[in-house]
Amino acid sequence: MAVSYRQILLERDGQPLNQSQVKLVLRQALSQLQAYHDRQQAHGGVSLTTLHQVPHGCHLAPPTHTPTNSTPQEDVIALARAAITLLTGYPPSPDWHWQAHGQMDARLRTILEQMLAGRFTQAGQVLLVLEPEEVDPTEMTPMRGDTPTVAMTPPPQTIPAVAPTAPSVSAPPTGSAVPLAMLLLGLGWGGFLALTGGWMWFVLSRQSQPSETPTPVVVAPAPSPTVSPVAPPKHQVGGGVAGVATPVSHFSADDGVALVESWLDAKKTIFAPPYDLDLAASFLTGPAWRDVSKPNGSVDWLKTNNTYYRYGGNRVSLRRVIQADSHRLVLDLDIQEQLSIYRDGRLRQTKTDRDTYRFDLRRVGDRWKIYDRRTVK
Repeated sequence: MAVSYRQILLERDGQPLNQSQVKLVLRQALSQLQAYHDRQQAHGGVSLTTLHQVPHGCHLAPPTHTPTNSTPQEDVIALARAAITLLTGYPPSPDWHWQAHGQMDARLRTILEQMLAGRFTQAGQVLLVLEPEEVDPTEMTPMRGDTPTVAMTPPPQTIPAVAPTAPSVSAPPTGSAVPLAMLLLGLGWGGFLALTGGWMWFVLSRQSQPSETPTPVVVAPAPSPTVSPVAPPKHQVGGGVAGVATPVSHFSADDGVALVESWLDAKKTIFAPPYDLDLAASFLTGPAWRDVSKPNGSVDWLKTNNTYYRYGGNRVSLRRVIQADSHRLVLDLDIQEQLSIYRDGRLRQTKTDRDTYRFDLRRVGDRWKIYDRRTVK
């Protein structure tokens, strides 16, 4: 059964995945994106919602709508955002140093930085850099080019000198009684000495000559793709998310107020196009997250009814601290917020909300999130 990675993070209460799990998601998602990009097409909907965990790894679900102006480069950037969220529990933003959070080695961190910065224009480029050692060489198409051919000249053959002539055997004097057998024996012995002398001369002459071993031609291997560190992108998605980066230690009431103020600013892109649930996940946990992300929840209802909110100015002031410890902070806050409601592209209502809310903030890992919120009578 396929389960979206957004749902997996929700069930883990925002706890991140490890590097091996995320690298598997990256490799398999990139392989599926490559099929789009090789056809000069873009997926256009890469997110934690379309990335599904299946029995054999990761499956990238097709987009619900055919993208019209998306590019392969934007697919790679979106996949980097999803991977960073899986590694850290939060989507990346310019004012949060995500590189210091989550378990990842320097190589993976640098690749994600380059993906996020738009340095890769298609998925295949990332695959080659991500795990070059895991690519089967038989699947690689060699690049065209004029490769110089080095001719190997065979070493000159050494021809041994002719062996010295065997000593001649004079014919027996006329009338001598040397038996024919002795004559044949002399001829055989002389031939043996001649051959032996010739062989010894050949061996000695070979040892006296310097060896002519050809110098081997060493072809340097093609350099592996390298990744140079780059800075994170300078764009920002959504409203101010500075409150998310507040350290765990010494989380004060003022820090809690700042977190709520950042949440109010982020609502501008959560409850209106692009309905950024990844951004919402960086602020919310527990019941607050479920109310926003569940089927027929607040965001799903807005999208289904072609409705969105436009927010104006807001003001937050601390009324009282209900509870404060190392894992929980409960605050009563007076909030004033301007809100306009649009449906089918037309303004339906404009109002200013003024009320007192009790915010229950909880520590999740090394971050603080909004666990619940309700009005105070």
